[in-house]
Amino acid sequence: MFSKNSKLSLLFISGLILILFLLFLLLNRETEPQTTKNQAALTNTYWKLIELGGQTIVTADGQREMKFTLREENRVTGFAGCNSFFGSYTFDESSIKFSQLAASRMFCSEAMELENLFLKSLAEVSVYNITGRVLTLSENERKPRIILKAVYLK
Repeated sequence: MFSKNSKLSLLFISGLILILFLLFLLLNRETEPQTTKNQAALTNTYWKLIELGGQTIVTADGQREMKFTLREENRVTGFAGCNSFFGSYTFDESSIKFSQLAASRMFCSEAMELENLFLKSLAEVSVYNITGRVLTLSENERKPRIILKAVYLK
C-alpha cells in the first residue's frame, strides 16, 4: 500500500512531532519547586514579608522587599528593610528557632524601626506553619508574628 520511502517519511514526521511536543512541554513547565499539593517548601524558598506584628507590609516602588531564604545548611540570609542579615536556624515538623542573627550596619532613618521589629520577631518565634505559599511564624502557637509569601522567580 505505502512504499518504503513513504513509510520512512511518515515515521520521520511522527518522530518530529513527538520531539516538538516534548520540547513544548519542557519549555512550558512551571519553574516552581515540586512540592506536595502545591505547597511551598520551607527551605530554599524566597520568603517575602507580607505582614509583621499584624501590620501589612507594602514595599514602596524602587525599594527592596523584606525577605529571607532558609538555606539547606541551616543558614538564613535575607534583607530586613535597610540591612542584609544572616544567621542560623533549626527546625522540625512544626517548630523553628532562629539564632546568631546579625546584620550589616547601615542606618536608614525610615526603615530602622521596622527592621528592628522584624529581626527581634525572628529571634522570638518558635512555631511555623505553611499553608500553600504562605509561611506563618508565631511564638508558642499564639497569634502570628510574621507572615511571608513564597515568591518564585521565572
